[in-house]
Amino acid sequence: MQIWAVAKHTIAEGVRMKIALVFLLFIGLVVLGLPFSISGDSTMTGAVQAFISYSLNATGLLLGMLTIFLSRSISDEFINHQIFLVVTKPIPRWQYVVGKWLGILLLTSMLLAAAGVSIRVMEYVIQRLYIRSHWVLDEKRSYKPKTPDQEFDASELRNEVLVSRHATPVKLPNFADDAELEYKKNLEEGRYANIPNLKPETEKQQLVTKYEARWRIVGPNEYRAFEFENILCDRSAGNEIQLRYKANVSGYPPDEVFRAMWRFGDPYKGTKVYEQPVRHIISRFHTIRVPADAVADDHTLLVTFYNSNPYPGEPQFPNVQEFRKSDGLEVLFVVGSFSGNLFRLIFLEFCKLSFLSALAVLMASLFSYPVACLCSFTSYIVAGAKGFFLEALNLSAESSTTLLSATKDLYGQIVRIFSGGADLNKLITAVKEFAIECIIAVLGIISLVLPDLSRFDAVEVLVTGRNVGLAWVLQGFGELVVLETFILLGIAIFFFYRREVAELSL
Repeated sequence: MQIWAVAKHTIAEGVRMKIALVFLLFIGLVVLGLPFSISGDSTMTGAVQAFISYSLNATGLLLGMLTIFLSRSISDEFINHQIFLVVTKPIPRWQYVVGKWLGILLLTSMLLAAAGVSIRVMEYVIQRLYIRSHWVLDEKRSYKPKTPDQEFDASELRNEVLVSRHATPVKLPNFADDAELEYKKNLEEGRYANIPNLKPETEKQQLVTKYEARWRIVGPNEYRAFEFENILCDRSAGNEIQLRYKANVSGYPPDEVFRAMWRFGDPYKGTKVYEQPVRHIISRFHTIRVPADAVADDHTLLVTFYNSNPYPGEPQFPNVQEFRKSDGLEVLFVVGSFSGNLFRLIFLEFCKLSFLSALAVLMASLFSYPVACLCSFTSYIVAGAKGFFLEALNLSAESSTTLLSATKDLYGQIVRIFSGGADLNKLITAVKEFAIECIIAVLGIISLVLPDLSRFDAVEVLVTGRNVGLAWVLQGFGELVVLETFILLGIAIFFFYRREVAELSL
């Protein structure tokens, strides 16, 4: 009850400071104002996707800032001597720290929940506004699309955005046996005789890569069969699966249109077979929807691609189709609703706020508010961009310059100053290299302590209609709440017990 009393006092203090109301106003302007000012790519799907992306990213940023600002209550209680009233009462200091964390988290979580509900409502409002302004009324006073493009747009929004879809990548054949045979053949023919320090495993892996690259290429009038596993969809009538691919061709046709045929289903497994001729613009991702009963009873799907023109009378250009690994050939199927997907994303944001609340409380327990605020913001930025920093650190690790060598160079230049033989340009270069290596070292140490918040950023996944998986949510809860939050709170409690209240309050 003492923890809850501190939490309620923190919430009331946050409201009394008006800071929570100011951020609530900002969030309201973003969530409620964007639907009337955003258009996306002039389609209903683009408008909804743009709104969801901007509103969720802005809400996460604003609530993160609010979390840090709310930790000011700890510093204010020291400055205003209110902490005397707390420590003289029979309340352990650990309960005070936990109560502050809980109060900050509850206040920001309430705003997060309100923003989530508002985003869901305003997403529907955007649809109605677009329909009323672009569609036409029929004789039954119902709105209908004017053109086939608008009908396709509505179908795309319904089936590819406002859903929760799971993606299954194509199953790669086993090229290891072919690579092994070719390696033995090359070895017998003496092709590796002049290659010093030959590593068999590396050579075999290169052969596997070569065979996979050949398999991903389909020449003119050729075909390729692709197999997908674990298609755990509802195969009943009316349900659909989706194939997503990118048309990468060798050479641009004059009309920039690629014509081909897709065949779905395996008659040997008793499934229905569907053929889908396509006219697709090259160098773009496309989605093909087919009935779900093309999936076999063992949850596998056979998809065959024919690189030939199925449209009589239309020109056929001898283009080679390449299904690049980076683009990803995949089958998607619906596993849940958009509302459930949004709820799981909101919970991931809650996990981030839990970690950030504990971080802000820790900093406020150690330092004065300006220093604590600066440290919290710096840590928040580093944690949010940890992936970028790790990539930068890996790139720097490949260079010849290290902190030790930069220190030696700087020391050598300083020695030359006192000996009278210093080169000013070399000294400036040595100072720059030393400063850069110090920054990289500090960032490396910080990145080891802070979690990678970008790993739990699900906004792009939600916007594209992909599934925000429960395993992903549980991982975020375990890492950010159970592990990171408890560690930070433990450190905050440790230092707060050793903080001299009377001395720092004067």
